[in-house]
Amino acid sequence: MVIYSYKLHFKTPVHFGETGIYLENVEERFSSDSLFSALINTVSNYYGEKESEKWIDKFENNPPFLLSSLFIYNSDKYFLPKPLDDSFISREIRKKIGKELKKIRWLEAKDFLLWQKRQITKVEDIEKIKINSERYSDAFKREIRPRVTIDRITSQSSIYFCGSIKFQREAGLYGMVAFRDTDFIERFRIVMKLLGQTGIGGERTYGYGMFELKDFKPIDGVLKELMEADTQGFTLLSLYTPSNTEIDDLVQKIVAYEIKIKKGWITSGRTALPLKRKSLGFIKEGSVFSKPLRGCLVDVTPENAPPDILKHKVYRYGYAFTVPLKE
Repeated sequence: MVIYSYKLHFKTPVHFGETGIYLENVEERFSSDSLFSALINTVSNYYGEKESEKWIDKFENNPPFLLSSLFIYNSDKYFLPKPLDDSFISREIRKKIGKELKKIRWLEAKDFLLWQKRQITKVEDIEKIKINSERYSDAFKREIRPRVTIDRITSQSSIYFCGSIKFQREAGLYGMVAFRDTDFIERFRIVMKLLGQTGIGGERTYGYGMFELKDFKPIDGVLKELMEADTQGFTLLSLYTPSNTEIDDLVQKIVAYEIKIKKGWITSGRTALPLKRKSLGFIKEGSVFSKPLRGCLVDVTPENAPPDILKHKVYRYGYAFTVPLKE
């Protein structure tokens, strides 16, 4: 297995939102399941439905690569979700700066490694982590812009607000991908470059989400050290859905976790369909387990979908990408 990292340098603002009417609510990161769906749609757009079906078949049986979610980078700083297991931190530290500890959500990669190795033993360690984590919010700005919609029947106009994220010049998103089948390395790179031309996230009709793929290469430096570290526990860097064979012993593996429910409209190729996929619960990034995980591809095709509208099944990606990553 070969692990690559890559950066997305955004040419336009992005809109990574959740399902609902509140378009002003946006996130600054992009989850692994959404990235996989974007990749499959890109394959369908440029190479045809038969090729995208081949990709799906491979991922149903034995995924040729594993995806992390996309996280913030700021210059040479890479940020990761704080592992949810902090049981190794002493009571003394908790009494002194427990509130500050809870407020920290993102760790610079070097601090993440210290956390994984449980080498945080002093109040000063937490204070340094807090200072380093402040560079996270310097990487982007949230903006809310007014929009006008016109009713097709009455021609009356109404105002709504839409949120967006604009990354600073030296910042953007990065991800990691672990190739089990090295034949997919070049395929992945090409599809990601094509995806950059159409964009990721919402509001793409306004030109949002377009990016340039940069620094696609085998992991090195602190990311390599992270993935090869001998640590206690496995921290998720992707959303994860357990396979049927994992469910029975999952409770014995869980150390600390959070759940995220995802739902939304279906996009097929270049077409947004008037259908919603089934909602699905994921275990979130930052959750910690005592043993390696696998995950699965989940069929979220809506029941009784009109065959003239939806001509294929709909899947969400739930394979686990963890630190460290072991098969």
